[in-house]
Amino acid sequence: MEDQLVVAVVGALAAKGAEALASGARTATAALARLIRSRLRSGTPEGDALTAAMAHPSERDHQVAVASFLAEEMSRDPAFDAAVRAAWLRLLVPVPKSANANVVNNFSGTAERVVQAGDVRGDITF
Repeated sequence: MEDQLVVAVVGALAAKGAEALASGARTATAALARLIRSRLRSGTPEGDALTAAMAHPSERDHQVAVASFLAEEMSRDPAFDAAVRAAWLRLLVPVPKSANANVVNNFSGTAERVVQAGDVRGDITF
């Protein structure tokens, strides 16, 4: 249900958005917060509700106001809707990082045995 997505996004922003923005982090949470904040300008009721929701995450009334505006904006603007969804997915499914930035191992599904490796020098016997 779309309302669940909006509620989850606003809940994440309330819980971690202010911290991510304040630290200047380049995290998925900070990117999502910047995206939402770009629509909710300071000095507007919606922008003030977002600021209040991030400052006081336990106060649900601010989150409800932000969720209402966010749902309206997403339904009105398909490009913004797609951007919010993409940012949310990046938050849920972070890109794995390895010591060598050129190697990323991913596995999904079922298997009895899985081997993942980066640079291998020499023989391997299984």
